[in-house]
Amino acid sequence: MDVQRRDFLLTGTLAAAAVAATSASAQTAANSPAGPGEARGGSVLPGDEKVQYSGGTEVKRLKIINTAELEIEAEKILPKGGYGYIFGGSGAEYTKRENLRAMEAIGLEPHFLAGVLKPDLSVTILGHRLPFPIIIPPMGGHGLAHVSKEIGTAQAAEATGALMILSTQSNVPLEEVAKAHPGPKWMQLYFPADRGYARELITRAKAAGYSAIVPTIDSTLAYPRDNNIRNDFRIPVSLGKGNAPLNEKDPIKAAQIMARRKVDLNWDDMLWIKQETGLPVIVKGVMSPVTAKQAVERGLDAVYVSNHGGRALDGVPSSISVLPRVADAVQGKVPIIFDSGIRRGQDVFRAIASGANVVACGRPILYGLALGGHLGAQSVLEYLRDDFYIVMQLAGTPNVKSITREYIAPPRVA
Repeated sequence: MDVQRRDFLLTGTLAAAAVAATSASAQTAANSPAGPGEARGGSVLPGDEKVQYSGGTEVKRLKIINTAELEIEAEKILPKGGYGYIFGGSGAEYTKRENLRAMEAIGLEPHFLAGVLKPDLSVTILGHRLPFPIIIPPMGGHGLAHVSKEIGTAQAAEATGALMILSTQSNVPLEEVAKAHPGPKWMQLYFPADRGYARELITRAKAAGYSAIVPTIDSTLAYPRDNNIRNDFRIPVSLGKGNAPLNEKDPIKAAQIMARRKVDLNWDDMLWIKQETGLPVIVKGVMSPVTAKQAVERGLDAVYVSNHGGRALDGVPSSISVLPRVADAVQGKVPIIFDSGIRRGQDVFRAIASGANVVACGRPILYGLALGGHLGAQSVLEYLRDDFYIVMQLAGTPNVKSITREYIAPPRVA
């Protein structure tokens, strides 16, 4: 059975400490009706700061056969709620499954006898020269995976030269992550309802050396995620809310401020970020040519094609099926970042051939972090890099720019 596409049945046990510390208020919330965009298991309640949680603790390099097996091994060591949070998608998980199915359906058309000796994997994006076109996407709560939290992931990025996008929902303050990864990094933004807090976040990011702001546009409301509801799970506040408002010392109140997002997000908000920081703005969550074209017309600096790994609105197409149409709409005027469904070097190749400049890989990096800390996450990045190198050489592409739709096979006829 293909573990990446199997029906998910949660197994394993919560750590004893987490079970013992589950508060009565959390149980009350589980039994209370959830309002629109307030999936049970997603709110922040008094008592949550006392819930203890521990992710992986080992620090070691990993022997990776494929990233699907990392998923199986991570499930064995992580608490049930934390694993379910990382693994799960929203709703019926149609979009999460479709990301993998659609990616696998794309055939490659290699050009043999091309005389390629050593493919050049390097790329340049928004002024950053990267050794390979695989970056780390924004993911909240790395402490769910490993005790090193985002520091471990940042160390893996620094070791490999990868660009890292830090999530607003990082357990560790953005300044500490920046110290662990002096290299290329961008800051993701869930646009807060409080514009003063939004200004604080993007100002802190610029001061710490983040070179672009990446507002996420597909999560103004929280689409229910069955795993979180089933497990009555919230990311424990005790893991840390590193980017909480600086003037709010109460952890619950700070977390509640962070949870209040601007629902009526619009283009003026995107332009406001540029005006406030002077940094490039990359719109994340683009799933239509219309949105992509509007971003270019308004002078935004890049578009990020993503359906949030199937964790936002369920029922939307796979990211890879939308990517070529977005690329046609953008016409090379701005870079395109892509995620959702990257598991092997072939997937990196497919996405670049379909129009992406760089691709991001999420869950496998968290599974690597869980199993081996910074060395585990580094192992995943190196596995993807090396696998991509082999695909490039076998396909006959001397450099990343040479990877075009000419290397995509015609769709199979049913």
